Amino acid sequence: MSLFFGGEKKEAVLFSPLEGKITFEGKPAAGAKINLWIKWKDAKGENFEFTSDKNGYFQIPQQITTYKENPLAQIVITQEITVEYERESYLIWTLSKTNTHLYGELGGKASNLSCELKNDLTTMRADGVLMGTTCNWESITTL
Repeated sequence: MSLFFGGEKKEAVLFSPLEGKITFEGKPAAGAKINLWIKWKDAKGENFEFTSDKNGYFQIPQQITTYKENPLAQIVITQEITVEYERESYLIWTLSKTNTHLYGELGGKASNLSCELKNDLTTMRADGVLMGTTCNWESITTL
């Protein structure tokens, strides 16, 4: 019975901490409303809201959970970040990952992250990750 209903409890990083700057046409998007949506266990998902400061800087804290690992199923975590700015909505981050470790989204911590609202999404693939983003970064620090 434990094969289907039990399983070892594990911690999963649903979203690694992220900080950076949001711009609109190259200028800081002050007071932008940032919505993080995470889906992993049901279709509804969870929403978290944040706001950029007067310089367009934002911080999104780590989101974690505990789940029971099942050898017959693989966890899939979906993340979306949308930004509401000047009465418009912009999708700046859409990602699906099958890993549960810290900074598993990009393979490390992004340095000098910058997200331009007017940019088109760029598709990126990594180990167990498929993402589209308008954000750029200088480097990734492996931890």
